[in-house]
Amino acid sequence: MAKVPKVFKTEIALSLKDTKNIAKTTLEFHGINHSGPSYEARIFLNNKNANEKTAKTEKNGYAGSFYIFGHGGKCYGGPGHCRIPPKDIADPYDNRRSHPLTPTFRYVTITKQLQKIAKKANKISVTVVPIPRSYNEMADFENLLQFEKLSLIIYDK
Repeated sequence: MAKVPKVFKTEIALSLKDTKNIAKTTLEFHGINHSGPSYEARIFLNNKNANEKTAKTEKNGYAGSFYIFGHGGKCYGGPGHCRIPPKDIADPYDNRRSHPLTPTFRYVTITKQLQKIAKKANKISVTVVPIPRSYNEMADFENLLQFEKLSLIIYDK
C-alpha cells in the first residue's frame, strides 16, 4: 500500500490597507518536480487541517487546484537520459525545447478568497494537499509535491 503524500503548509503575512483596488491575486508555484506520478494539488486557505478527505468547498477554504501530468517516477532511458542539464551551461542561442523533466510552473487565481480573508486578518495560511492520480511502486508518494518557491502575487487596478 502506498504512503500518504506529505501536505505542504505555510503562512504568508498580509499588509493590505484596502482590498478594493485588487485586480487579481495568484498563488504561483515555481520549479515543480513532475518526474513522479500524476496528481492534483488542492489548495486550501486558512484551513491548516485540510487533507485528502476535505471537501472542495468555499466553507472549507478551498481556493482551487492545479494538476501535474507526471512521468511515473522511473527513468526508462539510457544512462544520463533523465539528467536535466544545468541552466548555466545552456546555450542561449539553442532554441530547442527544454528537457522534458525541466521543473514546471503553475498558478491558481485566488482573488475573491484573498479579499475576504484580508478584511479580517493580516496573514493567510496556505495548505496544499496532493492527491495522487496514478500508482507506481517506483514513485515516491510521500514526497509527491516538490517545488522550489511559492509566491503570492497581488495585482493592483
